[in-house]
Amino acid sequence: MPTSTAVLGADLIGTTRQLLAYWLGKVGDRGMPRKSEIDPTEIPALLPYLLVFERRAPDSFSVRLAGTAVVQRLGFDPTGHPVLDVIAPAARAPIRRALNRILDEPCGLLAHVRDRYASGREVIVEVLRLPLSSEAGEPRFILCSTIETTDPTVWRGPQDRPALLAELVEQAFFTWSPGPDGLPVLSSTGLRTV
Repeated sequence: MPTSTAVLGADLIGTTRQLLAYWLGKVGDRGMPRKSEIDPTEIPALLPYLLVFERRAPDSFSVRLAGTAVVQRLGFDPTGHPVLDVIAPAARAPIRRALNRILDEPCGLLAHVRDRYASGREVIVEVLRLPLSSEAGEPRFILCSTIETTDPTVWRGPQDRPALLAELVEQAFFTWSPGPDGLPVLSSTGLRTV
């Protein structure tokens, strides 16, 4: 969706752009789609890069699902773990605030974060987070894509757990509204380096 790239002020990686276009196609004139509307058979190429978070309380989010590429990049499967337990300690409070904002406003978030491994490997990861509701319409889930901005084949060493996970480099929150043709229109202040 070309408008999305222009509005967010960044050249989105293909996976991010595809997930955003898919999600926008499901949102309609509502604040967010229901989790049940996300059909894995419609986006099989994206599944390895996806995560689903569930808000259990304002300070408690758990990982409900982690794709295979996410598990490989992290060096462990975070499914079932509290989201904040697998994040760098300094990033926990800002990420908790961001996750709540995504569900409460609602809004989306495009971010670039740094992961650093004990082996010396360091990568920048593009992260897209989008709100989903429960069947009852309660803002409760966050659909995420995470993909390295560098070629993962460059690193030929063994994969190890990150020593630093999700150090924020830049981020942009964005909103959407129905456009004149009925399609969602995004608005954002652009990426903000932190």
